[in-house]
Amino acid sequence: MTEPLPAGFFLRPGSDLRRRDNGRILVGGTPFRILRLSSAGASLVSAWFNHEPVSDKPAHRALARRLADAGLVYPEARPDEAEQAIGPTSAVTAVIPVHNDPDGLALTLTQLADTATVVIDDGSDQAISLAHRTDHRLIRRATAGGPGVARNDGLQQVDTPLTLFIDAGVVLSPADLRSLERQFDDPAVAAVAPRVTTRSDAGSARSAVDRYEMDRSPLDLGEEPGRVGPGRRLSYVPSACLVVRTDVVRGVGGFDPALRYGEDVDLMWRLADDHTVLFHASAVASHPPRPSLAAFCRQRLGYGSAAGPLAHRHGSTVAPVRSSGWSLAVAGLALVGHPWLAAVAGAGTAVALAPKLDPLPDPQVEAVLLASKGHWWTLRSLCQTSLRTWWPLTALAIFSGFGRRTALLAAGVGWLQRLLDHPAKPVIDLALGPIDDISYGTGVWLGAVRQRSARALLPALVNWPPRSAKSSMSEETSG
Repeated sequence: MTEPLPAGFFLRPGSDLRRRDNGRILVGGTPFRILRLSSAGASLVSAWFNHEPVSDKPAHRALARRLADAGLVYPEARPDEAEQAIGPTSAVTAVIPVHNDPDGLALTLTQLADTATVVIDDGSDQAISLAHRTDHRLIRRATAGGPGVARNDGLQQVDTPLTLFIDAGVVLSPADLRSLERQFDDPAVAAVAPRVTTRSDAGSARSAVDRYEMDRSPLDLGEEPGRVGPGRRLSYVPSACLVVRTDVVRGVGGFDPALRYGEDVDLMWRLADDHTVLFHASAVASHPPRPSLAAFCRQRLGYGSAAGPLAHRHGSTVAPVRSSGWSLAVAGLALVGHPWLAAVAGAGTAVALAPKLDPLPDPQVEAVLLASKGHWWTLRSLCQTSLRTWWPLTALAIFSGFGRRTALLAAGVGWLQRLLDHPAKPVIDLALGPIDDISYGTGVWLGAVRQRSARALLPALVNWPPRSAKSSMSEETSG
């Protein structure tokens, strides 16, 4: 069992957390949870949400841990005033793989001047030189093995408790590095990633790719922090910038050298089995956009190609759509042109769900809300997947005439939702969105062919909400 959360942490409520019955019932999290508290426990949670830190009382720390593990809150370490000054840290070594990017490396090293650094030249055409940086170690590989192999080589040279994996060209300030480091005050934490945004060089004209990636970068996971792992709101974090416990990552074997893409996803899922992985969005790193449309397409194609090998290692976790069978049925009926049958089936799922929500004061109302949300997200996921992973099937249906109406409806709903999500740049979305989708989806199909398995293309059936939602969470705590 995970040990209690250390005293001094602050708890931020999750965006989907709802408090019912005067705070004595907490609803939300991923996977979905219902947590019943005593009156004293409800008062304690209210105090935490009003910016009081977790005390050193064992019962308080145990409750804080349970809330965090359930995904209902995000624990955040904040330094005392005496620790606000940012100076050198002896706890972290930066590992930087680089291939033919000396300028990006120089930019990254500028921000890490006070951090011990290991640079791995991964078979660059012209050998990387650190002639003016005697405080940094350099490893040269004769041939390029990919970022995962390079990071593993660098990891073997680290003698500090923490390792910062950071790609050449990524910029992370000392203050943000210290913010990430502070999260390791919790001994359960094995890895913490910042938000990785896309930047453009000052004074240069922004290309369409630049503007698209400012909003749609696959590395940018948004503004909301959270716990990371399969089945959670955040299933992975990228290794473009990532701080880890050195001994823990060595203990699980580091990055899988067989994976050219998706090696970070694989590592995060292996770590999440027994440890805590966090996305710490208040710390921000920046990454340059792809330098050309061709590079943009190659990146998306490569990311998609990882789905097949990841499915081989992690099964249905990689599925493009994860949903209950009922939600798939409701969404499917709507898409094939039977909205009234979909409405009847949706109402039936709400009735069936209500008994699982008995701890709530109005389970019928909650059942309608949760069922509606689940069906909507399944419909949304199906429509967006029809444009991305399943785009060859959508195109075949449209041009062959078989299932054309359903395919057009799914594609139309998918595009409408994307434009609503990003209303400021519809022209760029219409221009580059299909290129993004087709490149990624083609990669998924190529990876599936190479793996000789369709697992990465198939939806996964999950039990939502879990059968244990009614009884799995019950907590009493003293004040």
